[in-house]
Amino acid sequence: MESNALSYVVQTILLTVTLLLFRKLVKLNFWKQFDIPFVEAPLPVIGDPLLFLKTPHIASLRLYKQFPTERFYGRYNLRKPTLVVRDPALVESVTIKDFSHMNNRNIGLDPDNNKLSKHLVNYRDEKWRALRNKLTPTFSSGKLKGMQPQLIKCAESLVKFLSNLKQGEVIDMKEISGRFAVDVVSSCAFGLDLDIINHPEENKFYEVGIKVFQPSYFLKYFTLLQQYLAPLFKKLRVRAVDKKLEEFFIDAIDKTVKYREENKVNRQDFLQLLYDLKKKDDELLKKGEPKPLDDGVFDHTTLVSNAFIFLGAGYETTATTLGFLFYELAKQPSLQDKIYREVMTVLGKHGGNLTFDAVGELNYLDQVVAETLRMYPPLAVMDRQIDKDYQIPGTNIVLPAGVLVFIPVYGLQHDPQYFPEPDKFIPERFDPALNSVVKGSYVPFGSGPRMCIAARFATLEIKICVAMVMKHFKVATTPRTEIPIEFEHRTFVVTQKNGVWLSVEKRNE
Repeated sequence: MESNALSYVVQTILLTVTLLLFRKLVKLNFWKQFDIPFVEAPLPVIGDPLLFLKTPHIASLRLYKQFPTERFYGRYNLRKPTLVVRDPALVESVTIKDFSHMNNRNIGLDPDNNKLSKHLVNYRDEKWRALRNKLTPTFSSGKLKGMQPQLIKCAESLVKFLSNLKQGEVIDMKEISGRFAVDVVSSCAFGLDLDIINHPEENKFYEVGIKVFQPSYFLKYFTLLQQYLAPLFKKLRVRAVDKKLEEFFIDAIDKTVKYREENKVNRQDFLQLLYDLKKKDDELLKKGEPKPLDDGVFDHTTLVSNAFIFLGAGYETTATTLGFLFYELAKQPSLQDKIYREVMTVLGKHGGNLTFDAVGELNYLDQVVAETLRMYPPLAVMDRQIDKDYQIPGTNIVLPAGVLVFIPVYGLQHDPQYFPEPDKFIPERFDPALNSVVKGSYVPFGSGPRMCIAARFATLEIKICVAMVMKHFKVATTPRTEIPIEFEHRTFVVTQKNGVWLSVEKRNE
């Protein structure tokens, strides 16, 4: 790890020096041509490179509060002109109504240097659209219902682990939730029954999930530079994922696919669905119907890349969200009792079984999950890139292609105008009967066609986990519990720096 850190330091210094040498020392003047309030770049060459090195939620709040009376304003992300959107109605326009003007994100890893980059998050334009259409059925209600038994099995492993603890034992619920999340991905995505919850030290998948999201200032700075220096990154063959981790994951998926082919194994999981897509495209190619990659051919590398992103995204965001959720429940025991009563009532209607339909009836738990995602959205800022000239609704301002768009999700979801007492955990604000959530003000999974494709799966996973835990246990704060919680600086994900240390007590059933 030390050699890797040193390598990142050296490369960061080289890239920064290169940037300073090859860019003219000129003032950034883009926003002066428009009648738009804007933030002057603090550095004439590279704008404001330090904003996103702050804690993600602080960066988002700073973006949101810069011009508190404006619907939008301009700034610079490094040298790139960036429109910051503060108005929920404009968020709706940018992400949904006018999606054709900005259907890409500001990401572009080079597939030649990053073998695991041929996935939905990294794809753009027609390639993204084709892949999205292929993957969308994977997360239909029918497919989710088919994965329900595997989710229940993982939750039962978690209950078993918690049952073996001493009464009132203090544990890191973020770390335990991470084990559960990787167990779920391993089972529902790859068909592997690993029981990582009870045996984390024996599993490489868990190690991969942790390492991919290991907090690092170097990686965070690299991500920022990559958006600006993509051609240079390509020439220097800069990698986003450690080569050994990449090779392990590719080998693991290859072996799993080969085993299924040789033994004619067919499982209801994400990997099988990816494999079926690949097999279908392989058959089309054999029939003389070749499609260029830009039209979305689902080849082997695409299969492995999307399996990888499912593991990475499924681990960190789920673990973090569950950690925050249990943290808030521990601070308000009355909420735990309310969830418990709802769970027991719903189970009584379904013969004691937490079926797919039963989970759908846990309405108060829905509100608890929604409030957790409001207070702690995994990504504090959502981005888009204008691909063709765009006239801002309600104005005569036309922005050219290439301008970035930032939506400060954390700031928006903590605005008292839309969410009174935003720093208080109040699940009832999401009661459907109140109909009080302004469209465009709540976007924890993103919005529009580019929103998280696995949002429903993630919600189902979280609800099953919490329902099973609350059925059997109570969680409580301890002297070791951080209140308020400290956020991690070294990542773009809104997450806990020092874990979520809570005590777990069995209910008197």
